Amino acid sequence: MSKTSRKKAKGQSSALATLEVSAVKELRKIMSDVDSPDAIRMYEAARELSIHPANKCLLPKAMDLLAHDIKNIQHAAFTMAAKNVFGPYMKRFFSALKTLNPAEREQVLQSLQERFSQMGGPTSSVEQKKWVTEFESLGKEHQPTVFSLMRWLGTPGARWIAGQIREHTSTISLGAVPVLNGFPDKTKKNLIRLLCQHASKKKRQMLPEICGIVDSATVSQLALFLKGSTWQERVHIAEAVARVGIKKTTQLVMELVGDPDWQVKQALVENLNIADSTFASLVKILGYLVIETHSRVRSQTERTILRLGLEPCANSTLTNQREIIEKKFRSQLLRAAQANRDLDSKWLGVDYEKPDPMSEILKQVSETQTGRPEGEGTRPEGVSLSDFEKGNQEPVEAPPASGDTAALLAALMGAKKAFQEKTPPPPEPGNILADPTLPATSRFVLLLQKSSETHGRDVPLNVLLDGAASYSLSDEDFFTAMAELEKQGIIYRSSKGTVSYVDLDV
Repeated sequence: MSKTSRKKAKGQSSALATLEVSAVKELRKIMSDVDSPDAIRMYEAARELSIHPANKCLLPKAMDLLAHDIKNIQHAAFTMAAKNVFGPYMKRFFSALKTLNPAEREQVLQSLQERFSQMGGPTSSVEQKKWVTEFESLGKEHQPTVFSLMRWLGTPGARWIAGQIREHTSTISLGAVPVLNGFPDKTKKNLIRLLCQHASKKKRQMLPEICGIVDSATVSQLALFLKGSTWQERVHIAEAVARVGIKKTTQLVMELVGDPDWQVKQALVENLNIADSTFASLVKILGYLVIETHSRVRSQTERTILRLGLEPCANSTLTNQREIIEKKFRSQLLRAAQANRDLDSKWLGVDYEKPDPMSEILKQVSETQTGRPEGEGTRPEGVSLSDFEKGNQEPVEAPPASGDTAALLAALMGAKKAFQEKTPPPPEPGNILADPTLPATSRFVLLLQKSSETHGRDVPLNVLLDGAASYSLSDEDFFTAMAELEKQGIIYRSSKGTVSYVDLDV
């Protein structure tokens, strides 16, 4: 090495040494100031402890501050430790973490999650197992966050969640289910399959959350929930199947198409993801649904058929789709084009004028500004018998009547008075409503109509049950009538325990 090179290397070494000394000096100052009796210096040091680029060197000091009396200092220490803790410090860190209240503990776990999402989780299987062991010791209130953190812990984390599903399905919180969506595809598929197998037997309340995370690779697992299901559960399944797209007419799809409850078929056709479905599969199921007896399902099916002429399916073209549906569903397309003027129907050879929501308003405004239509003010006013009985009002001028006319008017007034005296008063409305001779379904409709006046469109089921006795409805009659009306599509019973009209406006 030449003399010049040696001088250059010596200069670089000297510069690095100076930089190192300066950095160490900063770290020492932070360590010193954080214990300062001066509050300003102490809080400034705590802030530097959290944001210093080399704060991992201060991890031992942060561990000492986890039990600090001042909450702000303690919080800064936990935040810094959560972003840097590893191996030998973990046991001490989690022991201190358990001394916090649940809200504070959740904040620290969020810091850990931020660290893993930015830098990734540990790669060593030994380190991963240590993290799993420590997370397992936390309370159930942190289950969603712990489930989310497990996805960064590789195979040990996935195995731990699988064990929880197998052995503690009933204790898994609903909020922990959506985080399974963050696992790698293969792991996610296995976990969802396992969850469906156990939840369908032990905790069916998870179904809506599971439906929210399934995809085309896992949607078939929802078939496990069909056995012994309610129509509300099948609605969730139908929505999930439609959302991910129908690529094949599987047994699950055909069971939903042939479901005895119209709400299930409505949910299926209403949420269809055309872009991710195959055209042949949609044509097959729409061919069944277009002859459905319920008008809502039919009209929604016809709208979907019209959409097939505007939206291409997977691996298909609009030209091919239009050609096929025009041959197979021509009459339905024409009805749908007239009923759904928000969709373009020019390709059918018809062009219905789109409704203008402002036209009626402008028409009414125009009539208000111009006054009454011509000729309305000159319309002659008639004279009735009631006009002759209004003693306190000004008499209506009428042309003089002849003797025969006066006699006729007197006879008519006498007949009217006699009729009013003989006509019995109308019966009380309550007696009609409670008439047990009316069909049970009619009494149920009257009960729902009366209850809707005070509770709005959606009437709680318990309110209807409380008022059933006043309408001569026994419990058996009540539920039989409700089931019959629901089957006919007149009323709708939601999963929230309310009843409302379907096709009628209350």
